[in-house]
Amino acid sequence: GWLQKQRKRYKARGWSEAERKSGRASAMSDEEVERLEALGVAWDALAEQWERMFGLLQAFQEREGHANVPKAHVEDGEKLGSWLQKQRTRYKARGLSEAERKRRRASAMSD
Repeated sequence: GWLQKQRKRYKARGWSEAERKSGRASAMSDEEVERLEALGVAWDALAEQWERMFGLLQAFQEREGHANVPKAHVEDGEKLGSWLQKQRTRYKARGLSEAERKRRRASAMSD
């Protein structure tokens, strides 16, 4: 809604005139940025959420002595276990090593 539009306008501050026109976002003034930031608006909400979850993981690790969070674990009202599982999935999605890719290609060719 409205806040997403403001985030788009914030990002448009670095766009060229043509990019602003094609993106249909007007650049936000410095005063508008300052006023919204004073209220605690996060320009990159996903990055802020990731940092919050990372902080919860750090607290868990300090308290428990490990970072092997059970999948169903909730920390401070957040599904920390599910979040960590997603981070592991994202890590795996980074891809295979070059050696693994070569072995897979060679194996596929021999089939």
